[in-house]
Amino acid sequence: METLRERIANGVYPPGTALPPQVELADEFQVSQITIRRAISELTTQGLLYTGYLEGKRGTIVRSTSRFTHYATDALRPDRPVRGRDTFEESAIRNGRAPSKRFHMKIEIAPPDVADRLGVARDELVVHRTLHQLVDGEPFSRETSYFSLDLAKDTGIDSPHDIAEGTMRRLRDRGVVEVAISDEIAYESAGPEDAADLSVTVGSPLLVQTRTAATTDRVTRVVRVVRLGERVRIVWEQGDEAGLVVIRNTQAQTVKGEVK
Repeated sequence: METLRERIANGVYPPGTALPPQVELADEFQVSQITIRRAISELTTQGLLYTGYLEGKRGTIVRSTSRFTHYATDALRPDRPVRGRDTFEESAIRNGRAPSKRFHMKIEIAPPDVADRLGVARDELVVHRTLHQLVDGEPFSRETSYFSLDLAKDTGIDSPHDIAEGTMRRLRDRGVVEVAISDEIAYESAGPEDAADLSVTVGSPLLVQTRTAATTDRVTRVVRVVRLGERVRIVWEQGDEAGLVVIRNTQAQTVKGEVK
């Protein structure tokens, strides 16, 4: 395990490349494949590896160790440019990374706490829109948005396809103007579904953001985003853009050592 960790740190196995097959590693280290699997499992828990596909072949792949900065308030900015992409894609591009997504929609009962937040009966069917979000091909986050059936049908959000510009813009374009947002952040441990979706081990640390939005009359949506806990920094920005530019520039200079 220590040797593999050193090789990853030294660039012998760069991010985005696959480790040699387990049988080859077992031969090299003169140990059993069970020992190799244990070492890989531990490095996966530490966030250095994940199981996925590379060039059509399934294997153990080295994760990027860079931290991803997500600006959680970008979607709320009234001056946000119209580009036909959502804030996840915009954040990835701002970080110099390549975003991709897998989408599916279903209609079923929501988890009890989501139903309560949405203001519907716990046995009521709601629309679930789930995006599996990847950065540079790596599983990065899972975003599930929940909508009551009547609102989803009225705004076209019950579509079985991804909405390129994001559901918040779709709602606004259809006359549903959200005036309030409540965000909650919590650390949780990955369960079996999280482990499968994010290619981590059960028990890995996750950062879970739950956003509830409303008009003056009703709750419009509940959005739950599950992210890798050690790979993301969430930033909230509020206020005049000129002042925000001052903050960003000062922070950038401080990072470079130009401000003591």
